[in-house]
Amino acid sequence: MTTLLTLPGPDVPVIDESRLMSEFGGSPEILAELRDLFLAHAPPLYEGIGQALAAGGLPTIVEMAHSLKGACATYGAGRLAMVCKGLELTARAGNLEAARQWREALDREYAAVFAAIGGIRA
Repeated sequence: MTTLLTLPGPDVPVIDESRLMSEFGGSPEILAELRDLFLAHAPPLYEGIGQALAAGGLPTIVEMAHSLKGACATYGAGRLAMVCKGLELTARAGNLEAARQWREALDREYAAVFAAIGGIRA
């Protein structure tokens, strides 16, 4: 990994439920809607990033990593958002091999978010 300093540490929760509760007033309906929007938008972006990494499509990686980063930030998935930011910046710099090195962290954090979604009180 080229930029280890940008990897999230253990102090960053997989999903920051307390931030979601405070920002959205603790409304179960709003939290459920946010979750459903995230579940609808994140998988195609994640899959697209994987395809672009395999094909060497740096502009697509930049675009999709940026979009997934925004979805993660909105949903409170800060760890995954940080990984997406690192991937986006690496791809924007034109370094495909370094961008491909982000794949393991992306896969790990993506899986952690989807595992954690089951534990969100919505």
